[in-house]
Amino acid sequence: MNIIRQADEALDLQPPATTAQGPIMATVVRPALPRYVLRGVGGAGFGRTFPLVGSTVLGRAPDCGIHLDHPGVSRHHVRLTPTDEGLLVEDLGSTNGWLLNESPQQRAWARHGDELGFDVLRFRVVAPGAVTQQQAQAHRTRGGVSAWWWVAALAVLAGAAAAAALLLR
Repeated sequence: MNIIRQADEALDLQPPATTAQGPIMATVVRPALPRYVLRGVGGAGFGRTFPLVGSTVLGRAPDCGIHLDHPGVSRHHVRLTPTDEGLLVEDLGSTNGWLLNESPQQRAWARHGDELGFDVLRFRVVAPGAVTQQQAQAHRTRGGVSAWWWVAALAVLAGAAAAAALLLR
């Protein structure tokens, strides 16, 4: 149950209910990020996002965890299993097969940034919170210059502006 409370509302703090065994305490549920997410990047799945929290079957059948009603997708096309090593993708005897980065596969490991293809549908494998080496490098440097150099340059310019203001008085 989601409750939105205004900041100025008074809280109704009542002591917890008790039973013969002791007080009844509430359980706090914290949302967890899925290990992997499939993000539609092409075809009819464009813009759709599918979290993968456990072994999931992708296919056209209504009982699939990821149901894609598309003629190029078999009833039970692939099984997607998130693990510590990556996302294990296994073909379940599909008619058209599947692609990992445009290469036909039967069973393979997909990792953050890889592309899965099912007929004309394309999905990017995303590991929420994962940072690729390119992103880490881009974060450390902007245009080949370290971020600390920009901070130092701004400090020197601010000092020069303050000195100029004092001299012009």
